[in-house]
Amino acid sequence: MAARRGDPGLMRHARQAWRALLAFRLPVIRPLAAALWGIAGVWGRLWPLFLKILYREPMLRYRCARVGVRLQLEGAVPQIIGDGTIEIGDDVLIGSQNTWIVGFKVSTAPRLLIGNRVDINYDTTISVADYVSIGDDTLIAMSVQIYDNPSHPLSPVRRLRRESFAIDEARPVMIGRNVWIGASAIILRGVTIGDNAIVAAGSVVTKSVPSNTVVAGNPAKIIKTLED
Repeated sequence: MAARRGDPGLMRHARQAWRALLAFRLPVIRPLAAALWGIAGVWGRLWPLFLKILYREPMLRYRCARVGVRLQLEGAVPQIIGDGTIEIGDDVLIGSQNTWIVGFKVSTAPRLLIGNRVDINYDTTISVADYVSIGDDTLIAMSVQIYDNPSHPLSPVRRLRRESFAIDEARPVMIGRNVWIGASAIILRGVTIGDNAIVAAGSVVTKSVPSNTVVAGNPAKIIKTLED
């Protein structure tokens, strides 16, 4: 701007100086660059490992009633809200940015049970007022939401008063063994998903799913039977 106004001072050279700065490049000394590249790679692997060993996993074990062996945390500890019981089996993988709400004002003994060899991908929400169980070998993709409760009262008056739902409005969610739940699927209260079933990405499951079936859609319906 100073250059366009014909400023006779140093600012009239600002644009040329800035362009020259953007064009400047340091020479690449290959041995030094290789060493820095290697250090960055090792640090990128070691730092998350240090966080996991020294902070993340101990914090999760402190919060949970049980955590099995060989837990894999791909990021920060899940955001855990509520004082309910959480049990995690062996060889479980937990992605980053998970939110687990285990307990509400109306809850008495909420419980989240995660079986062995379960994969829970990133950005998953699990809301437990009563009971949610995830069976062994189940795969849960990213951005899945699981609710055993309505989150808010159905009554407009109670919602306007910011009241909580009643505990008898919560119904357990039971997910069987070897289930595959696709990305962004929503599992609602009272649903039981049978062993080996598949929930397609983006589905909204409002009714129980038989074993060895594939469901899809909103609301989710059976579209295929698995025969093997």
